[in-house]
Amino acid sequence: MFKFFLRKSSIFSAVLFFSFFVLNVAFAADSQIKKASDVYRILGKIDSWMYTIFFFVAIFFVLLAAFKFLTVKDNPEQISGAAKSLMWAAVATIIALLSVGFGVLIQNFITITPQ
Repeated sequence: MFKFFLRKSSIFSAVLFFSFFVLNVAFAADSQIKKASDVYRILGKIDSWMYTIFFFVAIFFVLLAAFKFLTVKDNPEQISGAAKSLMWAAVATIIALLSVGFGVLIQNFITITPQ
């Protein structure tokens, strides 16, 4: 009896799995990328999101460093923590600027110019 139940349940599981697989393939979304300009558009969106996120992170770290510098009371550990926050703000700003530069660099590298 148990073998019969196990065989029936495994067959049912296989049919159920493959039916979901076939339905997912049948109702799959169409690709948003049709031509090369679509790749540029998607890379541009990713680039603008990175730029925005890293600038907000930089602003947050600058404000955090300013707050730490204002509230420190001659404690060298807290002063070094504030300096590290300021350093990470500079790193976030550099990454944001590099993201814009790399976006333009990649677009110029991919684009074919007729001669």
